[in-house]
Amino acid sequence: MLLVAWLGVCAVLAWTTRRRPLVALVAVLVVWVAVPVAATELLTGRATGPLGAHPASWLTLVTVAAQLAYAPRRILRVTADHVFLVLALGLVAAVATFTTQQSGTGGIALLLDMVVAPLVLFVLLLTVVDGDAPRLDAVRNALLALGAASSLLAVVQWVTGSVLVYEAQHSTQWWFDPEKFDRWMATFDHPLTLSMFLCVTSPLIVGLRRASLQLGLVALFAAAVTITQSRSGVVVVGVVAVWVVLRSRAPSHVRLLSLCLLAGGAAALLASGLAEGVGARFADDTGSTGARTDALRFFGETWTDYLLIGHGLTSSYGIAAQSGLVASLENSFLMYAVDIGTVFAVVYFGAQAALVVRSWTRPVQLPGARQAALIAFVLPLTYSGLAARSATATILWVALGLAVARRGAARPLPAAGDRSGGWDGDGAVV
Repeated sequence: MLLVAWLGVCAVLAWTTRRRPLVALVAVLVVWVAVPVAATELLTGRATGPLGAHPASWLTLVTVAAQLAYAPRRILRVTADHVFLVLALGLVAAVATFTTQQSGTGGIALLLDMVVAPLVLFVLLLTVVDGDAPRLDAVRNALLALGAASSLLAVVQWVTGSVLVYEAQHSTQWWFDPEKFDRWMATFDHPLTLSMFLCVTSPLIVGLRRASLQLGLVALFAAAVTITQSRSGVVVVGVVAVWVVLRSRAPSHVRLLSLCLLAGGAAALLASGLAEGVGARFADDTGSTGARTDALRFFGETWTDYLLIGHGLTSSYGIAAQSGLVASLENSFLMYAVDIGTVFAVVYFGAQAALVVRSWTRPVQLPGARQAALIAFVLPLTYSGLAARSATATILWVALGLAVARRGAARPLPAAGDRSGGWDGDGAVV
């Protein structure tokens, strides 16, 4: 019953915003950030199975259906512009569905949340922002606002020593102990997901005009990433913070002052208790490096077992456990290779890499977007981010979409009044 009610809410929102799809797009991002997968059941009444997809996944699918009914030509144009990508990933999704159903691993919800819905969102994003600079900036601003809100919540969680929200839902996860856990994640499913979100969105700060706002955001994001205790995240956000200040449009003396303030803030951060957790992880990785080495060795010895066909989504966890590995293969590519087959994993990640390369071979469109896309592509290769249901895939595909989106239309749009070709009513494309 809850699922029917949520689908009704999605349908009402999607149809009432059919002329303003930017509103629905931002709503999807808000739901992904505000509701962890662990809390899916609160909105849909379903947690597993094909109907257990995340609420934001349902909203994405319903919104695209509404746009196809109201203004199909724009979506079809974006699909045609990326036809090989859509066909390749459609094939990957079909193979993943077949192998998962045949093996009975129960990974259909993961397929919807991590493969299908993010790709559909990628198409929706380009439908909304491609060739429209104000909308492109609006999505950028929405992501930065969500990043700031998540960072502030993580700081409050660290100060209070409590997760504050969704504690009952997080307690169902084997790794979460409310009495001992000290790596906070705002409203995401895992600290590493929050870290990835902030690392990916932080390069977008470079496009803001006010140097004081840039400095404040990079400092806030860096503090929150430190709270997650992600070692790769701390390195990435530190480099991005310096890059943002150096690439700022502020005068030279303002950038120099910002660098001094940034250095002072970093020193204060290292001297505070905030950095104790991540410092301890740098000093003792608790076996993480060894686990990754073991996973690579295991894959090197067994890759021929799943060269073409994998064992179904989520099967890599069981195979890793049976092989004596600590938790997983610690690499999203390796896990997809086991789950759907090495060839199709290469197609899936190769398509992402092609979009990253494409963004770097074109003139800069949205400042910081291609850096964000590169970070979004690399980070999931350092842990199992794409092989567990979370906002990770959405973060990745949104970053890729922003990186390849154009600020100006490359070709004429349909004439005003042609409802089949676009939107109207708010200065949008028609």
